[in-house]
Amino acid sequence: MNIKDLEIFKEVASQNNITKTANKFNYVQSNITSRLAKLEKEVGKELLIRSNKGVFLTQEGKTFLTYTKKILHLHREAIHVINSNYPSGQLTIGATDITTASRLPTILTTFLESFPNVDVSLKNASSEELVADILNYNLDGAFVTDNINHPHIIFESLINEELVLISNKEQAPIYQLRDITKGTILVFKQGCTYRRKIEDWINQEGVLVKKIEFGTIEGMIGCVKAGLGVALVSNQIAKQLNSSDNLFLHEVPEEFRYVETGFIRKKDVPFTSTLQQFITTAKHQIE
Repeated sequence: MNIKDLEIFKEVASQNNITKTANKFNYVQSNITSRLAKLEKEVGKELLIRSNKGVFLTQEGKTFLTYTKKILHLHREAIHVINSNYPSGQLTIGATDITTASRLPTILTTFLESFPNVDVSLKNASSEELVADILNYNLDGAFVTDNINHPHIIFESLINEELVLISNKEQAPIYQLRDITKGTILVFKQGCTYRRKIEDWINQEGVLVKKIEFGTIEGMIGCVKAGLGVALVSNQIAKQLNSSDNLFLHEVPEEFRYVETGFIRKKDVPFTSTLQQFITTAKHQIE
């Protein structure tokens, strides 16, 4: 089984188009078609459905794609590990939006100053989505805001984050959720640990509140400043904002006050020197 054939198969699965794949690899279309046919013959199953609307995976193709990603990932890692002990190459990291805003700038700056030969790409998503990306070999590692207990994932705890509610200066002190003047809470999308915390608090108090969902922390903070509602954020971000934006900070009940921020990676993926150095840098910057 040829690595290049697997790369072509993965690209076709992503593009749903043989012509686009041929252009990317600088091959004629017939070459791509013959390589795919050869791969299907080796596997012994039809992996792709060809139609006028494009090329689509069969059920067997979807299963094979999962293993293809794993094989290609291990192939890249093997070459990298054998050829270099000094951090270099591509590093794909995931992080929640809040971690990106509060922790990553310092971590990335310090890491890249020390190891300029590393190219870092970043994906922002909820902890739930990041776990799925790690399991599917789409990321080398990720910062999540929850203790992940999964048989195929290694979780390294970094810090126990304190949470606070933030509001603009027109909001009176909040001792319970019914004290929120407009009864509106700004939240991230489903899968976010912070959202789960606030929803647990809502359920405990049994109050009716309106939730408005945001895709970015910048949009959420802007609407808090405008008085649209309140939001649950880390105390570190709140203090940074409060120093310049005159926002109010409100204490959260003990049972909802903390989230554990940690770093996850896949157990069966080689622990490269690049990833190891990145985690070491993160630990030093967060301490």
